[in-house]
Amino acid sequence: RDCTRARRTFEMSSALDEACKKVDELILEVGKSMGDAAPKLRTDPDDPWVEIWNPPKSVYKERCQATGYLMTKPFERNNPMPGQFNETCDYIVKLLKPVIKPKGGAKPKGGEGGGAKKEKPAKPAGGGKLAQPAADEDPICKARLAIGKVIEVSHVENSDKLYCCKVQVGPEEVRQVITGLRKFVPEDDLKNRMVLTILNLKVAKLAGQTSEAMILATESESDGNLSVKLVNVPDGAVVGDVVAAEGVAPGAAGYPKECKSKFWDAVKAKLAVRGGVAMYDGKKLTCAAGACSADPSVPDGSPIK
Repeated sequence: RDCTRARRTFEMSSALDEACKKVDELILEVGKSMGDAAPKLRTDPDDPWVEIWNPPKSVYKERCQATGYLMTKPFERNNPMPGQFNETCDYIVKLLKPVIKPKGGAKPKGGEGGGAKKEKPAKPAGGGKLAQPAADEDPICKARLAIGKVIEVSHVENSDKLYCCKVQVGPEEVRQVITGLRKFVPEDDLKNRMVLTILNLKVAKLAGQTSEAMILATESESDGNLSVKLVNVPDGAVVGDVVAAEGVAPGAAGYPKECKSKFWDAVKAKLAVRGGVAMYDGKKLTCAAGACSADPSVPDGSPIK
């Protein structure tokens, strides 16, 4: 019984589809035969809201001879349906391209309408970015160490550990450095002091203040207490002088804009005092004026941070 009912339903549905198709064909034939004499419909007789639809006089309905659809004029004269449904889906994609966001935020491939991919213009010789240091280079090649001079010292508000320093690191370059030296180095000893700095760490926020560099110091224990001493720079050192491990020069690309934390951590692990001299992996840290050193009270092997 269920099979019989299903078969009858299918037959009725097919017959209805066939009838609708014949009606559509008849409408198209009538429209074509009448041409310009076809009446302009003020309303759509199949519209359930026809009783409350009150268009202006300039708006009317007209049946499309190609599709049989009722079109609202003059709206569809200025805003036609996409090729009267005769275009491929590429037509729709092109229309929507300005508002479609590609997956992952990537730029759409190719040019307008999915055309050929545009070739990137060749960069002029020597005009592109400098290559970054190779991954297998010594990490010290990525750390921009330099001589600086502390020209101003103040206390950081709501902190008993931090100084806010203004450090001159070049002829016309001054950077703000937030340092935890307040408990270890008197303010008067820090002001106007020549110091060893690293300049290309990521800019950090400490106690709400921006820190644009780091002052290096030794750490050791004295009578069970932590002792922190500034690294001494050689006499004759000039603000901005580059400091490097003896025999290790930065690559052809120079120092990167930012020394990533993983590289700086690798450098710190090899920074230590040996024989009173600041060393990296057994090599002296030197500038044009000579080698950097540690306070005489600092024992051998003390780390530099």
